[in-house]
Amino acid sequence: MNTTLKRTLSGFALIALIAPTWINAAGPANRNLPFVVEADNAVYTDIEQTSQFSGNVILTQGTMVIHAANVETIVDPEGYQYATAKGGNKGLVHFRQQREGTNEWIDAYGEELIYDGKQNLIHLRRKAIMRRLSPAGKLIDEIKGDELVYNQLTEVFESKAVPGVSGRTKVIITPNSNASQK
Repeated sequence: MNTTLKRTLSGFALIALIAPTWINAAGPANRNLPFVVEADNAVYTDIEQTSQFSGNVILTQGTMVIHAANVETIVDPEGYQYATAKGGNKGLVHFRQQREGTNEWIDAYGEELIYDGKQNLIHLRRKAIMRRLSPAGKLIDEIKGDELVYNQLTEVFESKAVPGVSGRTKVIITPNSNASQK
C-alpha cells in the first residue's frame, strides 16, 4: 500500500473515532468542526486538500447534514472549508441544520448546493426550497426560488433572480402564535 493511501485511510479512521465527541454541536460553532463524509467512493488529494465523493454521500459538520449523489470538498490555505454537492434523492441535494439557540431546524433542497465556510453561506440552485421547521417538524416558514442563499451567521434567507430563468420567488410566513392570541 502506498504512503498517500495509508495516510488517507488513517485520516478517515481518525475522523470516524473523533466524530461522536462533537456531533451534537449547533449553529455557527459548526464552522470550526471538520467535515465527516460517508460515501460509496472517495478520492482524497492531500497536497491540494481536495476530496471527491460519490454514491450516497452524507457530509456532516456538527448539526449540519448534507445528502447528495456527489460532493467535492476543498480546504483553502487559510483553513476554510468549501463543498459543492449535486444530485441525490429525486435529483436533489438535501441540507438540514439546527438553528443556533433553538430547537428549530432549517431543511432545504436544490439540484446543487454550494457551501462557503469562509462566509458561512449555503447557496442552493435550481428547484431550490428552504423551510424553517418546529422541533416537531411543523412548517413555520418557507421560501422557494431559482437560487436561494442562507447565511448561517445571520440566519437570513435571500432569493436571487437567475438571468435567463423565468420564475418567481414564493414565500410563506407563518404568524407567531403569540400574536394571534392578542
